[in-house]
Amino acid sequence: MNGGILKICYDLETGYHEYVKTELSFRNKLSKDAIAHDFTTVSTQKRGNLIRIKVSLDLNKIDLKSLYWDINVLLYNPDNSKTNQISIAMDTKHRMFLKFLYNGSYRTDNGFFFYPYYTGNKMLAFVYRKEEKYDGLDIVFKEFLSIFLYRIGKSYWNKKHICLVSEKFASMAQDNGYYFFKHCMDENEEAYLNKKIYYIIAKDSPDHYKVDPYKKNVINFMSIRHMIYTQAADLIVSSDSRYHTYAMQCRHSIFNRYLRRKKFVFLQHGVIALKKVDNFYGKGMRGGCDLFVVSTNAEKQTIIDYFGYEPDEVINTGLPRWDVLKDHSQGTREIMIMPTWRNWLDSVPDKDFEESEYFKHYMGLLNSSRFSQILEKYDLQVNFYLHAKFQEYSENFNAVNKRIHLISFGEVAVNEMLMRCRMLITDYSSVSWDILYQDKPVLFYQFDLDKYNEAHGSYLDMHTELFGDRAETESQLLDRLEECIQNDFKMKPEYEAKRNEYLQFKDNQHSRHICEEIKKRFC
Repeated sequence: MNGGILKICYDLETGYHEYVKTELSFRNKLSKDAIAHDFTTVSTQKRGNLIRIKVSLDLNKIDLKSLYWDINVLLYNPDNSKTNQISIAMDTKHRMFLKFLYNGSYRTDNGFFFYPYYTGNKMLAFVYRKEEKYDGLDIVFKEFLSIFLYRIGKSYWNKKHICLVSEKFASMAQDNGYYFFKHCMDENEEAYLNKKIYYIIAKDSPDHYKVDPYKKNVINFMSIRHMIYTQAADLIVSSDSRYHTYAMQCRHSIFNRYLRRKKFVFLQHGVIALKKVDNFYGKGMRGGCDLFVVSTNAEKQTIIDYFGYEPDEVINTGLPRWDVLKDHSQGTREIMIMPTWRNWLDSVPDKDFEESEYFKHYMGLLNSSRFSQILEKYDLQVNFYLHAKFQEYSENFNAVNKRIHLISFGEVAVNEMLMRCRMLITDYSSVSWDILYQDKPVLFYQFDLDKYNEAHGSYLDMHTELFGDRAETESQLLDRLEECIQNDFKMKPEYEAKRNEYLQFKDNQHSRHICEEIKKRFC
C-alpha cells in the first residue's frame, strides 16, 4: 500500500470462466450508496492450472467512505453469457501475516485509515475508519504476555469461575450491565451463583465513580488483568455483544477467538421491536448468545421467530435498569430528545455527517423558531442526547436557545434523564420502552422511515403498532408536541392499552429473575 497505491496479487483457478476485472466495492445496505472502483490489471500470468493476477488501484484518486470495502473478482461464463463475482480467499499463512506482522495502511488527513483484514469466512476485505489507540502492533505483545501469564496459573484462574459484566465499549456504567452488576454486589449473588463477578470499565470513564464502592470486583479495560480474566472467564453478561467486553476496534487483536468460546448472557440495552438486528444477534451469528433476555411476550416471540432461538433460550424477565426506574418528573418541565443511530452514518467523517439528512433535520429542530416559542410559552427545558455510536459528532450540534441542553456522552446518566423527563421525542430508539414503562408519552419523529426500513427494518408496523404519535415532518412533530403539552403530558387511551398489552413485568426485580435463570443453566 505504499504511497496510497494498493497492489494485490492473487491466483485464480483456470476453468470455463474468463477473467474480466477486479473491483473494490463499498459494503452498504442503501442501494443509492453502492460504489465500486475498478483496479487496473497489471498482469495475468499462467502458472500450471492457475493464473497469477496482479492488480493496482490509486487510493488517492477515489472517495473512500466508512466502513467496509470488499474485493470482487468478476468472471465471465461463455456457456450462459453471465458475469459472476467471487471473493479472494486467504489461507492460514496469509491470515497470520496480516494479523501479526503486516501494519501497512493508507492514511487520510482526517485521522482515518484504510487497511486490509479478513472476514469471518476468511476472505480479503478492507476497512476505512478512524484510527484508535489500540490499533498498533504493541497490542500483540501485550496479548501474548497475558496468554503466558494465564497459562502459568491456569488452574488457579479457572477455579474462580469468573463472570465478566460490561456495557457498550466497556466505557460506561449506566445501562443494564451496571445495574445487573450492582444488584449482584449488593445482594451477594456471587454466593448464590458460585461465581466471582467482575465489572469491566475504562480507567478514565466518567462513570468510574459508580463502581468504585466495589473496586475489588472492578477490572480496568485493556489492562493485563483484563486480558487474563478474559481468557479465564466461563460466563459473559453484557448489555451489548460479547465483543464489547474487549476493544472492538483493534486491528491486530487475537482475542476474538477467546470471546467466541464463552457462554454469553445477552441483557440487551432495550426492547427489540423497532430495529431489525437478527442478522447480527441471531443464533449462530457474530452477536449470538446462549441466553437472550427480553421484556415482553411479543418480543420473546420475535426472537424465536426471527432469530432462530429455542423457547428455553429466551427469558422474559425485563431489563435490569428497570429495577430502579421510577417516575421523577413531577415538578419538572423537561423534555428529552434521544434519536438513535443509522448504520449508513457509522464512523463517517464530520463533513459527510453534517451533509446527512439526519444532521440537518435535528439541527433544524433544535434551532426552529417555533420550537423555541413552544419552550418559552410552556416554560420547558430540553435535553438532547445522541446515541453512543454518534457521540463523536455531539460537538457538531449547536442550539441558540438556552432552554436546549446538548448533553455529551457520560455527562449525565441516561437513566436519570429518562426518569426526570415528562416525555420523550425519538425516532426508532429502544429507550422509548423505558418511557412506556413509566407511563409517559412518546413522540416518534420519523422523517427518514423509507431509508431506515431499507437499511435497518422493523418488527413492528410503524404506522399501526407504535405506542405513541408519529410525525414525518417538523411541522407535524411540533403540532403533536403542543397537543401533548396541552394534555398535561398524559398518554392517550389507545397507547395506555398498548402499554398493558406489551409489558408483563413491573416488579422491580428484573436482575433477580435473571440470576435465577443463570443459576438454572450455567451454575
